[in-house]
Amino acid sequence: MISSHDHKIQELVNDIEHGHLLLPEMQRGYVWKSTQVRDLFDSLYRGYPSGQLLVWSTTDLPATSAISLQGSPMQSKTGRQPDLLLDGQQRMTSLSAILKGRPVQVRSKTRPIDIVFNVHSEQFDVATPRHRNDPNWVSLIRLFAHGAMTIMQEQFQSYGFSPEGAQIMDRLNRIDKIRDYTYRVNRLTDVDYDEVTDIFVRINSGGTRLSSADLTLAQLSSRWSGITNEFEDFRQHVEKKFGIEIGNGMIIRTLASMFSGQSRPAYMFRGQRSQATVEEIAPFWQRLKPAMEQALTFLVHNCLIDRLWMLPTQAILVPLTQYFDRFGAHISTRDARLLQRWVYLALIWSRYSSSPESTTDQDVSALGNSEPILAMTQNIFDRSGERPIDERQLRDQRSNSPFMVMSYVLARMNNAQDWFNGVQIGAGQHIEYHHIFPKALLSKTYSLRNDSRIVDQVANLAFLSSSANKKIGSKPPSVYIPGEHIEPARLKAQSVPNNPALWENFEAFVIERRKLLAEAINKLLDSLTDAPALWPRSDVELIEQRIAILEHQLRDIVAQRLTESFGEHAWEQAIPSYMRKTFMSRVEQRINQHPYEHDQYSSLAARIGMGLFSDYRKIMKEGKNWPLFSDVFGDGKKFDQHMDAVLVVRNAMAHHNHVSNVDLHTAEAGLLWFEECLHKVDLVRDEGEDETDEVSSDD
Repeated sequence: MISSHDHKIQELVNDIEHGHLLLPEMQRGYVWKSTQVRDLFDSLYRGYPSGQLLVWSTTDLPATSAISLQGSPMQSKTGRQPDLLLDGQQRMTSLSAILKGRPVQVRSKTRPIDIVFNVHSEQFDVATPRHRNDPNWVSLIRLFAHGAMTIMQEQFQSYGFSPEGAQIMDRLNRIDKIRDYTYRVNRLTDVDYDEVTDIFVRINSGGTRLSSADLTLAQLSSRWSGITNEFEDFRQHVEKKFGIEIGNGMIIRTLASMFSGQSRPAYMFRGQRSQATVEEIAPFWQRLKPAMEQALTFLVHNCLIDRLWMLPTQAILVPLTQYFDRFGAHISTRDARLLQRWVYLALIWSRYSSSPESTTDQDVSALGNSEPILAMTQNIFDRSGERPIDERQLRDQRSNSPFMVMSYVLARMNNAQDWFNGVQIGAGQHIEYHHIFPKALLSKTYSLRNDSRIVDQVANLAFLSSSANKKIGSKPPSVYIPGEHIEPARLKAQSVPNNPALWENFEAFVIERRKLLAEAINKLLDSLTDAPALWPRSDVELIEQRIAILEHQLRDIVAQRLTESFGEHAWEQAIPSYMRKTFMSRVEQRINQHPYEHDQYSSLAARIGMGLFSDYRKIMKEGKNWPLFSDVFGDGKKFDQHMDAVLVVRNAMAHHNHVSNVDLHTAEAGLLWFEECLHKVDLVRDEGEDETDEVSSDD
């Protein structure tokens, strides 16, 4: 049954303080950003609605955890039967953190948080050092700790009994009275854990409140009490040994992939697996741990990525763990080299940047091939083309890109040393990204904020110790390289041009260094194959490769934009019926030939991938779809012009017909236009990829 009661915020915070309000195992950790805490207090101050809470009262307590605050009790201090908070964790953790002045617990780390209030503008903000030096800003932690009167006397005494002083006091009291804001608390009783889990999943499955991994973990914990503690123990072990935080989401995706063959967490308990038991799942968990540890060890020691936090994505761990689970006991020297090459290629070509579940499932499926590593590598080439890296790929790449990882790998392979103290770059040494042309120097020409992709590009970054970085300061390379007698061999080890003329010309320098890095990456990849790479060299072959890449890119942007706009109804609402019929006919033919792929065509991207190159234009131009793409391609006229030019050459190549030089040049112009348009999309997407795994709304 369910009952409802009103409780003041202060009462609920006290319940958390005394262990009367705990979290069931199904709950994720704290994920809110500081700005969301700010907005919560702003809403409460203005009396806006702030939702309800859902708790569960039961005498049969399952595995529980404390609210994500430093020092929160794991059980009741008074012996009172605790309630379990099902909905409202993020709000109550945030409120308790400010009212009690305690840091929040985010995974294994504590994160201090405070919100400040401007008594004149009534604006709330996240506390920073600049606020501490401005007497018009009040710390909410101090206010709740000492009261409005004390803050008034200490910080605004000069206003006395003036009208402005009375207004400030009134505003401080309004904040203090947030303690008395009442939440409607809905209490569930006489329900078991399975039913509560079902309720939890239902209330959190609408919109984007929880990720599918969070919801799958809730279902898993209802069957397997204590599994989240096992996850936490493994995560702490990995962080201590490898220096990388592996989230529950990544563990769930890997476990789902091993258990169900699908890396989408939602598939773990679908269909015949809906009633899966602990006894069925446990063996996969026991296999996952050593396999993922072996995968991480391979990245550190074979791939020389001993700073795993540099990885632009952890999604590569899913197929890599699966590989070691299947073949970890029997890997030849040849296979180790090929797998190392696959890791680098997967990172370089951003294998898992879009549709990560689909690409992951493709790679896991490839493990069933007689040459699994070559099959996974071919998956990359099918999407990105088998081609060398050139200088263009390194443009606009910054420290969070795969090319920064490759730059570090090359430095390790070249036994690169610190330019001053001679200590070899590698694990155990504190290193920093050093701007070869210092920021202070470039700020005279570029905006450090708006031109960060130029200033902070990989080609302007090298690995040095912190002491060396400080020693260089803002000196240009034309001064500090000869002045500090930096050895040419140490520059060469990090692919830095040893040409004094370039040390005075930033634009020419970064172009040359991008070329050197690209050349070094190609040599590395070539060295890891059994035979030299047969890169396409003729103009026709290069154009053919670029067209193949464009085809994949157009498919991805069509699937992404339509899914964002139409959601789960994109297939029916955005794809013409005659095309749906054609695509599904091809899907059926494919499944008849490859029955093991029957689960791989549920996504929009997979279905439209059965179409022709020209079909993507038809979809984009269909009905009201074009406005979804006009920000990328303009009004459509140039799009059609360049698409026609590319299709002429593409179709001629497909039928082995002669391609004239005029058609080749026209197609290349079209490809350049498409590549520039899509490159801008990549830049915008990269800017917004701060938090991709965790959803930051309330529970």
